[in-house]
Amino acid sequence: MTVILHNDDALHGFDAAQEFAEEVLQKEIKGRRWDMLTRVDVWVADENAQKGGPDDKRCSMEAHPAGRKPVGVKHHAPDIPAAIRGAAKKLARALEKELG
Repeated sequence: MTVILHNDDALHGFDAAQEFAEEVLQKEIKGRRWDMLTRVDVWVADENAQKGGPDDKRCSMEAHPAGRKPVGVKHHAPDIPAAIRGAAKKLARALEKELG
């Protein structure tokens, strides 16, 4: 299973985001049909760029189960790690519902 991280140009300084996203996804989805996924696309973005503001970091995730439609979620948080963790939790619940 491949995790592909995409980020917008406004984000800097989170070089470990790829590894962090993989670790969080493995923790949340392990044992919940992880082996059925071909890839997970992860998009992180700062919606307000330099303006700041509460919960302005967004993480969207789209899981691609083999032979099924993609399952997507998004989560807003005050920082990128929290956005990734929140989206991973939502994705785990969505996959559990979708795949049983």
